[in-house]
Amino acid sequence: MHSQPIEAKAAKYLGVTDGRGGSFGDEDIKSQYVGDGFEGLCGRDWRPGLITRVKWAFGYIARVYRRMKWVVRNHVKWGLTLFKIRPWEGFGGLILVMATHLRDYIEAEERYGIAEKEYKAGKIATAREAVEILLRMKEPDGYSFRRSDAVRERYPKYKSLVTEYKDGAVSYSGNFVAQGGGWTGMESGCNPREGYFEVVNGRLEPAASPDQRETERLLAEVKRYHGELHGAYRQAEADSEADFERLFILFRDNLYSWWD
Repeated sequence: MHSQPIEAKAAKYLGVTDGRGGSFGDEDIKSQYVGDGFEGLCGRDWRPGLITRVKWAFGYIARVYRRMKWVVRNHVKWGLTLFKIRPWEGFGGLILVMATHLRDYIEAEERYGIAEKEYKAGKIATAREAVEILLRMKEPDGYSFRRSDAVRERYPKYKSLVTEYKDGAVSYSGNFVAQGGGWTGMESGCNPREGYFEVVNGRLEPAASPDQRETERLLAEVKRYHGELHGAYRQAEADSEADFERLFILFRDNLYSWWD
């Protein structure tokens, strides 16, 4: 935890002369004696008068009003977030709360922050980066979707092998592309078949290719697609780990600095 440089206008208003926070020196001491808490500041025999008590009462009412105003404001501001949270949601709810609070802080810092311009900009930038990471972490599958979608955009839209079972179950597997009256591609599973296939009596069966060179070209393309797709999933895991590491650094270096 450390002080932060504040802008000159705010420093003047707060009575701070060095831009970081002042301190009293020996020359500022008027007198010293031993007392007990609040009474020690005013003398042991001091008792509040009627006017003071009235001021305290109005001060208490003002504090209650300000607190209620913040209660109403927070319910409106946090309404959508509170609506989304479920006790069984786990990390998703926690991330949602953290992201909402940081976004609220960024808005307040932009409008009311008193730090020097460069320091204030740094706080806002790091807080925004943290929010971006938190929102990515909120949807873990998004890492793999972003990487795999980028790979799929570079290849034709392959067809899947649709398998219907006697019990009514349906599965989708493999990648195939049309060639002539059949399909060229690869099955999924532990011992996948690959090459040119035709549908015989409702089942996909290997067949003689009408153009073996074209079959080999298409099959090589499918294999490249599979290889890049597996690489995309591995890179997605690396992206997720990098976000965790970066978020830790952002919190470690900025958590105490974000708020004035």
